[in-house]
Amino acid sequence: MAENESLLSKRRTFIKQTLAASLGSVFLTLPSHARSKVLANGLTIYFPESVDYELLNTPFNSDLSFAPVAIAACKNEADVIAAVLYAREKQLKPSIKSGGHSFIGASFSGGLIIDVSQMKQKIYRAKADTFYAGPGLKLAEVYDYLLPNGRLLPSGSCGGVGLSGLTLGGGYGFFARQHGLTCDHLKSVRMVTAEGKVITSEESPELLWACKGGGNGHFGVITAMKFSTIKAPPIFTTQKFRMYNLTAKRAAKLMKVWFKVASQLPNTMFSAFILNGKTLTMLISSTYSSKGSAFQKAATALLKAGTKTRGVYSKPTVRAVKTYSGRPNPLPFRNMCAGFYNGFSDVKKIAEKICAVTIQNPGILFQINTLGGAISTIDDNSSAYAHRKYGYLGELQAYWQSDRQKRRLMSSVDEIRKLLKDVPDHYANYPDPDLKEPAKAYYGDSLERLKELKTKLDPDDFFEQMQGLT
Repeated sequence: MAENESLLSKRRTFIKQTLAASLGSVFLTLPSHARSKVLANGLTIYFPESVDYELLNTPFNSDLSFAPVAIAACKNEADVIAAVLYAREKQLKPSIKSGGHSFIGASFSGGLIIDVSQMKQKIYRAKADTFYAGPGLKLAEVYDYLLPNGRLLPSGSCGGVGLSGLTLGGGYGFFARQHGLTCDHLKSVRMVTAEGKVITSEESPELLWACKGGGNGHFGVITAMKFSTIKAPPIFTTQKFRMYNLTAKRAAKLMKVWFKVASQLPNTMFSAFILNGKTLTMLISSTYSSKGSAFQKAATALLKAGTKTRGVYSKPTVRAVKTYSGRPNPLPFRNMCAGFYNGFSDVKKIAEKICAVTIQNPGILFQINTLGGAISTIDDNSSAYAHRKYGYLGELQAYWQSDRQKRRLMSSVDEIRKLLKDVPDHYANYPDPDLKEPAKAYYGDSLERLKELKTKLDPDDFFEQMQGLT
């Protein structure tokens, strides 16, 4: 539900940095029909028209299409080093792909895709409460591994999202208000730099700060992450409240009601406002029973507003998270951040207009999720995530089934974007390709510090991004 955006792992014996020099550019030549080359260390580089190239060059957003020169399928850190050195030798700008869920396709935009999706190592050390994760793990794999052990890494809900990408941009979901963002549980990282060297956050504490919400792929390739976890709640409770055939005026009034209800929720609860055409869904969730006073108060207020509900669903958390894991296969869409808000006052003047465009154009969703809670109480200086003060996050989505519908919806999406033009801050994991100053919007007061680290670690901008730090 929360993290569409559009994320490991076993601590392994890492190859010494000095090995990088021996990898070089020596190839074992395969038959020409294979359309691939194997570096001396075993890394396979795939080129266009090979079956593997086509499989690896498939973004989750099927509306996007890219044609990188080659794709490096990395299985370990040594492969990543070799891929970086190969990109430098061939003068190819790299992009870094784990889950492939970037809304704008940033993980496919380079000349060489450094694909770390096979690096799925994972191990949990109960005594130290430490979860070691490789960058290729997806959220569903994280939940499937940790929850049976009674542990939880607070994260998003979309099972296909890569853990590494989600973490580097922040990472919020059902449990963030109670336990903080995913990046708040990040304790250390390993990274291959633009020179093909391995550095750790123990050597560079500033790197850990930057990897906690400072965005994806700016400094190098993350090859391993270490997290703390929390005790998994035994149950997860949800209830949906719906209203149909809405007018824009009525939808805007319900938005105001929802903001009031959401502002009174305890940290153990999450809520979302989802307007999909003429249908409104307001969700509340809790890590406790629906019999609690806060849950009952919220439910009563939403029912009093005229909504309908099919009742409460309470399941073991290990099963409940699968309910919101999302579609596993690619589909065409346009998703983007609709801005951070302090409350209804930030959208009061445009709420009815936003609702009108959404209602008049089936296929468009306007969604607002609750933040705040533990997210807001963590020290701002502990991470690069710059938007802890906000209590709400908006998201604009569009889904279509034909080119004609796409053209109509894109026009309406742009109309809503213009209404939101004065909203200054946006979420890096929900990138908008048309933002005029994306780095400022995504990273706020952390931007200058991130730029300083970029200059130190990648002065030549080898890891150039579609929406970088400049």
